[in-house]
Amino acid sequence: MTRFSHIEEERPVLTAAIRGMENYKEIVGEVCVYMLSHGMCFCANISNLPPAQSLTVHIHEGFVCENAGGHFLDLPDIISDKLGEAYALYYFDKRSLYEIAGRVIMFHIKKDGEEPAIACGVLKRVL
Repeated sequence: MTRFSHIEEERPVLTAAIRGMENYKEIVGEVCVYMLSHGMCFCANISNLPPAQSLTVHIHEGFVCENAGGHFLDLPDIISDKLGEAYALYYFDKRSLYEIAGRVIMFHIKKDGEEPAIACGVLKRVL
């Protein structure tokens, strides 16, 4: 049983396998999106992040991590714990499922006034 077992009994409509980029290859995780009556629920479970860090999360305009494009949608920040684990669960109703399906979800670390991307995945439809 996971931290999100009350949601995970439902079937997600989108999932993204999260993988680390460049200097962060050890990062792995998953984002699942569930439909609710008036919006969506995003669940993220990410491991091997830099410990005790605030991460910005964006859905980008692009459809591949290597060419993600600009920000399409800003999501709430998540914070990794001292072991580099991060869990997030939040409600969202600003965009439709059809607008975000197939797009890139990217995690950025705040470092030296910059926000380099450290992990990425594509929100794919679950059939």
